[in-house]
Amino acid sequence: MRIPLTFLAGAVAAGALIAAPAAMAAPKKLEYKVTVSNKAKSDLTGVVWATGDRRANLFRVGRRASRGLAVLAEDGVNGTLISEFRRKKGGRAANVGPRVRAGRSSTFRVRTTTRHRRLSLASMAVCSNDTFLGANKIVLPLKKGKKNRRVIRVRALDAGSERNTESAAHVPCLGAHFVGEAERGKVRRSRGIRGNGDLTRAEHGWGKYIGVVVITRVR
Repeated sequence: MRIPLTFLAGAVAAGALIAAPAAMAAPKKLEYKVTVSNKAKSDLTGVVWATGDRRANLFRVGRRASRGLAVLAEDGVNGTLISEFRRKKGGRAANVGPRVRAGRSSTFRVRTTTRHRRLSLASMAVCSNDTFLGANKIVLPLKKGKKNRRVIRVRALDAGSERNTESAAHVPCLGAHFVGEAERGKVRRSRGIRGNGDLTRAEHGWGKYIGVVVITRVR
């Protein structure tokens, strides 16, 4: 039996109409509580946070730091990095949370959608040349409550944009701003405070991790 082409075309169109609502369904809104704990012996600047899909990130390890990341990691200036992220494909939102004092925690809220369920973070270690707490594209939990929270232990990263002199002439927490010695390196894992200048591990350092991030869905 031969089926008329007009019947087949109509059936395909009907199937497309049935599938369309699912494909075009609006993304679901999500809200999270994010707590950043500072494990260093000096402060972290206000935490830049950004949400997006899997394409969007604040930085990439093994690549040169963007201008925004460099000025954040060297002097705690966050506006340029936020502006850079907002122009990226797949990015949804970017903003800054509170400063995190040495040995303490700060909490802020993040609102996003099911289409933008990746969270990236960056915050300068103020007693360093260009060290920062950085985490890229953390997958946010879909389930609510403490039992489903995500806990991420974060290692310190070096932006590779300023030489690690650890000198009072170059380090913000010792009074120097926008005067570091340029370096043309890449983003990499930090070697920590070495104590080869005016900083000491005992007063300004950290252990294996510079911070811990806890993420809980609340809505």
